[in-house]
Amino acid sequence: MKFRIFWIDDSQTWVKSIEEEVIETFKAVSFEPVVSYYQEAELARIPILTTYADLILVDCNLPKDTRGEVFIKSLRQSRCFAHVLFYSQDAGNLTALQADKHFLHVSPRDSIVNTCNEVAEQAFRKYKHPAFMRGLLLSEFIDLENIMEDLIVQCFKSEGEYFRKSVLYKGGESYSLSTKQQFISRLIKEAAAINPQISTAINAVNFTGTQFSEKILKRRNILAHAHPEYQDQAGSIILKSSISDVDFNWDWFHETRESIHKFKNMIREIINLNLHQIVNP
Repeated sequence: MKFRIFWIDDSQTWVKSIEEEVIETFKAVSFEPVVSYYQEAELARIPILTTYADLILVDCNLPKDTRGEVFIKSLRQSRCFAHVLFYSQDAGNLTALQADKHFLHVSPRDSIVNTCNEVAEQAFRKYKHPAFMRGLLLSEFIDLENIMEDLIVQCFKSEGEYFRKSVLYKGGESYSLSTKQQFISRLIKEAAAINPQISTAINAVNFTGTQFSEKILKRRNILAHAHPEYQDQAGSIILKSSISDVDFNWDWFHETRESIHKFKNMIREIINLNLHQIVNP
């Protein structure tokens, strides 16, 4: 079970001195930790937002007068809700993120290994619980849909926010996730037909309705119609789908989450192409 960690600390000597112990805490509960190290917060921002993080380890005091809590708050505003372990030598700094109630852990620097033990055990219990994973992925699907709405609103220029509030927010099934995907596919097709020079950039994004239907729509519907089921003999909870026979194992959850973030990045790239300037100059 992969567990993606982003570790941000300017003191790489200190990180190296304890990284083996930290990594071992996650291996001990059967995670496969994949750790990315950064000495500056801003260098970590794009990798965190364009993939996904299971845990962000971040020091309070970072280079270039960056405060760890300020960086985390900015990630939250960009819809990143990973677990965070915020640490510092100064106990006073550990109150800086008390208002953040979303998967936040604080620790003195010299207690980080013990805190990682607690984080690893808590995360493993959650990730093994099918109802938690269902909720996590459904929230990721919602975030993808929000980014798709940003692209659609972009096409309406000055009327964009009016369109969002009067149509998207009130459209119900008339503006379903499938309809939004179809809108984007038409936008791409029309932009390429009007301006063939943009085709290379569009092809590089590689957004296809077929892949979206298979990797996103189908799996979102499977999860939306799934329900927890208690097994008396095994004494465990499993997830059962009402519309498809699916083995909701870690590989299925991981692959689905990877696909969601893949399409998030595609939509962001399409937004940056400003196709609305071609189809609606």
